[in-house]
Amino acid sequence: MTLEYLQYLVDPTTGESLRLENARTVDGLIYEGVLVSSTSSYPIIRGIPRFVPLEKDNYARTFGYQWKKWPRVQFEKENIGRPMEGHTTRMWERITGITNAPQASSDSKEVLVDIGCGPGRFSDVALEKGYAVIAVDYSGAVEAARDNFPGNKNICVIQADALKLPIKKGSMAGAFSIGVLHHTPDPLKGVQQAYDVLRPDGWFAISVYGKGGYYDFPQVQLWRRTFKALWPAFGPYPALLYSYLCIALFWPICRVASPIGKAIRLFIPFVNLADYRWSLLDTFDSLTPSYQSAHTSYEIYLWLKNLGFRGIEPTDWGFTAYRGMK
Repeated sequence: MTLEYLQYLVDPTTGESLRLENARTVDGLIYEGVLVSSTSSYPIIRGIPRFVPLEKDNYARTFGYQWKKWPRVQFEKENIGRPMEGHTTRMWERITGITNAPQASSDSKEVLVDIGCGPGRFSDVALEKGYAVIAVDYSGAVEAARDNFPGNKNICVIQADALKLPIKKGSMAGAFSIGVLHHTPDPLKGVQQAYDVLRPDGWFAISVYGKGGYYDFPQVQLWRRTFKALWPAFGPYPALLYSYLCIALFWPICRVASPIGKAIRLFIPFVNLADYRWSLLDTFDSLTPSYQSAHTSYEIYLWLKNLGFRGIEPTDWGFTAYRGMK
């Protein structure tokens, strides 16, 4: 992180401003130090402010493993000339409604918060659009995100809880949470946090799993509960083996004989995308989270409406992707 991001960070419990102590900087980037309020202190470790403990057993631990194993599979630069080229950019643009760079009124960039950044593929799109980004994740995926943007002063990666954001209220130009809040214990609280950190006229875009979709299938939920129960003893390896076997054995069948592939997926669920790397990653992703809820379109609309968002509109990326303004 750089010093300019300190103006946006607060104690997540008290909302107090933070002061920086014992900083070690290199070329303007803060690599070590402590952020201090009147009641608490939060370390900066390897360039990442840490607002949550580093224990490996938090509910997002599967994502820490996942994004360290596949840190760049879904980045645009890794998909040039491949079947999923442009997918991440199209997804971000269609959910946020933003296709062009922001019209800045000064030399400073508008700052967005990426709630649940993973390794940072959507942050990468926002950076390409000309925004600055505070990229937040609860899991060890922050390590992958940091490594994906070496020396980039337009992004500040922080490890924090999406349900308790350490960001100053009313400070963000926009916020987005794409494919994340359904993996928390309380998605609505995450939307509330997004609303609070937005400045007046700031925008928010959200996408979560929909009721009746693949991630809500009983077979998927059964396998997820199984792998969740196995994780304390065997870690990611049962789910990883399942994912590799499914993609190796059945993904080719889906590409040449779709009806047969659909029949197989009724009993042995896996994600069938045009790129086998994405299919492998998303299969593992679908079967390992501690939390995985699914929602209706009206439910998402009510979240935004009841919190006070205005100009609420559905997007054309699934039926549970919405955007609104504060």
